[in-house]
Amino acid sequence: MFKGLSWDYKSNSPCKFGKKIIVDGLVQYDRWGFHFRHGRRREQLADLDRMLNLLDGKPVPENRNDLSVRLDAHIRKQHASVFEDECVEIRYFQKGTVHIIFIRFDLIDKMNGIVARYFPATLPPRT
Repeated sequence: MFKGLSWDYKSNSPCKFGKKIIVDGLVQYDRWGFHFRHGRRREQLADLDRMLNLLDGKPVPENRNDLSVRLDAHIRKQHASVFEDECVEIRYFQKGTVHIIFIRFDLIDKMNGIVARYFPATLPPRT
């Protein structure tokens, strides 16, 4: 998911995960309301969920109950356009963008540590 973030949004940093990220093309809006779009973005959201669970020390959820499945069920019920989980809050909009707001900042620090390990020039050294 990190490599696929658009740099067109201020909150999407090309160097690290911040308070929130904005993802294009995860939902679709038409005259019948919101729809969850399956495909590459869905897989990336499931990967993010797996990573957050691993970093939190929880078992990885199976495919039938990952974050993308729970978000899809929420959208099908036509609730408000805000989905809350224990690690993230997801807001989706009519133009198809999704704002993923991280609630657990300790997990964000761990994810940034992983990014820094694989891309050493992206983050400044920790002091």
